Amino acid sequence: MTEQDTAPTPGGGTAPAARTPVVISDPQAIRALAHEARLEALEELFASQSTRTATELASRCGLTPSAMSYHLRALEKYGFVERSPSEGDGRERRWKAAGYSLLVNSLNHSPASKQAFIDVQLNTFRDRIMKEVARREAEDQRAREAAERAVAAAREGDAALAGEAGPSGLEGQAGAPGRRRPPVLSTGMVFVNAEQRAEFQRRLTALIDEFEELNPASERSVDAERVYYLVSVLADAVPEPR
Repeated sequence: MTEQDTAPTPGGGTAPAARTPVVISDPQAIRALAHEARLEALEELFASQSTRTATELASRCGLTPSAMSYHLRALEKYGFVERSPSEGDGRERRWKAAGYSLLVNSLNHSPASKQAFIDVQLNTFRDRIMKEVARREAEDQRAREAAERAVAAAREGDAALAGEAGPSGLEGQAGAPGRRRPPVLSTGMVFVNAEQRAEFQRRLTALIDEFEELNPASERSVDAERVYYLVSVLADAVPEPR
């Protein structure tokens, strides 16, 4: 979640009535966001625009349902989330985002609160990057082992095994040699003037909006596949003359 995190419009359906953002400017409310599990829960609720139980959110955040209930009540106190009417047998309370999007209006508070807010977001994404790196390394290792088995089988004349685990069997696998995967992390800069920078940011936002609108809220279940992104467009910080 960045300073401004906009939730998607349910594709093909009627947009929620509460389209105005939940604006956060109170320092205490911003400090309440400085917790990884709370940010994860908010991201899930605002992005999905669906209801979730504490148990479902706990499964996403690696917490117990009781611990997640505690965090949800804290988020409710500051107006981030709301209790939703019970569904099904009503044995467990459901929660929803308090609005259509979440906007942190100002970080003009103490250095400690700003640092805590930014650190939690970057740490969360750092963990996701490391998990993705580990996943890719494991895929590559499995691919190498399969290739080694294929070579060994070919040498031993086991045509069946060679055909099963040989190069043709590796095509399309994530760890197959020569397969180009998207970068885990990409940074850089472009040389643009103020007008071009505005257009650059507009196109990035439009692309994100396009893909966020692909699937309706009914298809954004807690088990649905998802991709996380982190976008930050920063102007060059030119040092002031001494």
